[in-house]
Amino acid sequence: MDPPATILLAGVASRGVPGLRAVRAGRVTGLLAGRRRLPDAALRLPAPLAFATLPEAHAWLMAREPRLAAALRLLAGCREVGLSLRQDPAHGDDPARLARFAHFSLRIEAILTGAARAAVLPEAGSGERRWAIAVPEALLERLRRALESEARGIVGSGLHLHLHPPGHGTEIARAVLQDG
Repeated sequence: MDPPATILLAGVASRGVPGLRAVRAGRVTGLLAGRRRLPDAALRLPAPLAFATLPEAHAWLMAREPRLAAALRLLAGCREVGLSLRQDPAHGDDPARLARFAHFSLRIEAILTGAARAAVLPEAGSGERRWAIAVPEALLERLRRALESEARGIVGSGLHLHLHPPGHGTEIARAVLQDG
């Protein structure tokens, strides 16, 4: 006897996508994993969720529908950008280096929050900070240039700024889906 087929929910969008199986739940549509890539407008789940039946996937979506619909409205026309700033441990943790790390963290955060429609900000601390922001597509190039300028300013300081490709992150979705 074959095991039951698993339905994998890969993302959520305002409407379905031609050629991609979906399940409608109120104002949102759950996009099922398939051969076709999710559209940029979809809220990508951190990992596909497995359900045994479509009614189970529908129930999961309906339980979160208000939150998902609000997030999709807010994030319309945006791409998620991930960014990390880390300090090379070889440069030590003396007060001057910690102050420089804190200073550049604040500068980067000011740039990000000035462009972001939504953000997941890191907890305060030293060593590494990671941000995820939803940026309107029209601001992506300006944001990239501002961050490249900051990256040039920290060369040789023991700090490393890494920008992740736009549209591939899932931290915003993870924050939206927190159930507690």
